[in-house]
Amino acid sequence: MAEQMIEAAAHKILYILVVEQSLRAQESMSAKALAADLQRHGISDDDQRAGLALALSKGWLQMGADGAVQLTDAGFDLNFNQ
Repeated sequence: MAEQMIEAAAHKILYILVVEQSLRAQESMSAKALAADLQRHGISDDDQRAGLALALSKGWLQMGADGAVQLTDAGFDLNFNQ
């Protein structure tokens, strides 16, 4: 999978959390609900996993104790174009 596709998937995750779901830093969304939104946007399961892994490694997201995807300050403050 191309690095550009992975980066696009990571940015789409952040777009969904910040713009569509109106989450703020330290708020979270269930992984299942996020996956459904990503499917609706045409993001494949493989791209979802790779994008999530990238966003986690960059500190944009973290996993909550309940398995939810939590937006970090860095992820919320990220300036990206969709």
